[in-house]
Amino acid sequence: MNTYLVYDSGTGGAWFSLQLLALRKATHVIFYADTAHFPLGLKNETELYGILRDFFTFSSPLKVDGIFLACNTISSVYLRYWPLFKKNMETSIPIFHTYSYHEGLPKLQKPLILATQSTVDARIYTYFTGGKGVEVSATKLIDAVQRNNSELAQALVHNICEYAKKERFSDIVLGCTHLSEVAGLFAEEGFRTYDPLGRILENLTAESPSDGGDLSLTLHATGSYDDVLNYVRRKASFLPEEVLLNADK
Repeated sequence: MNTYLVYDSGTGGAWFSLQLLALRKATHVIFYADTAHFPLGLKNETELYGILRDFFTFSSPLKVDGIFLACNTISSVYLRYWPLFKKNMETSIPIFHTYSYHEGLPKLQKPLILATQSTVDARIYTYFTGGKGVEVSATKLIDAVQRNNSELAQALVHNICEYAKKERFSDIVLGCTHLSEVAGLFAEEGFRTYDPLGRILENLTAESPSDGGDLSLTLHATGSYDDVLNYVRRKASFLPEEVLLNADK
C-alpha cells in the first residue's frame, strides 16, 4: 500500500493528490497545502529555500514511499540546491519534482510556457526546451484557478490561445501545476498541452485493482485550508463516504 506525500501551495497539488487516488497510483496521500505562502511565484529565492527547508523538516518523521514536489517554483529551487537538501535529510525517500520526466520537452517545436514569475526567472524550461520555448508569467490565470473562478479562467485561457495562434506556437506547456486543472480548456481551443504532472502520473504504476481497496487522503495546511478543502470535496466523489479527510493546520 503506497503512501505518498505531495507538496504544493494549493489546488494544483490537490488535483494531483486526487489523481493519485483515482488512478490507484496510491492508497494513502498526505497533501501538504502550503497556502500560507501562496503565491509562491512572487517570492525571492531566499524565502523559497526556507519554505522548502521547512517542508523537508515536516516530512522527515513521516513514513512515506515517495515525495512529490507538485510545484514548479519549488521544484526549481530543489534542482538548484538538491545536493544540500539531500545531505541534510536523514531519509532516503525518493523525491520527484515536476521536471523528473522532461524528455518530451526538447521535441516540442515552438512551445508557449505558462508559469509563475519565479519559474520564468529561473529559465529552467528554456534550458529543457533547448531555447525553443517562450516563457510567460500566468499569475492571473493561476490565481483564478486557485480561487475557483471558472469564468475568469476560461476567459484568460481563450486570450492566451488567441495570442498563441497569432504567434504560431505549437504547444502549451503547463509550467504551473495549478494549470493541470484547466488543461481541458486549452484542448477545447485546439492546443496540445504538455503537463508535467500528467507525465509523472503516466510513469507511476497502479497500486491496486481499480475496483477495490481502501483510499484515504490527509490534508495538512500551513495557512487556511478552506479553498483546498472545498476543492477536494467537490472533486473527490470517487472516495468512499467513510474516508476521513483530516484537515490539520
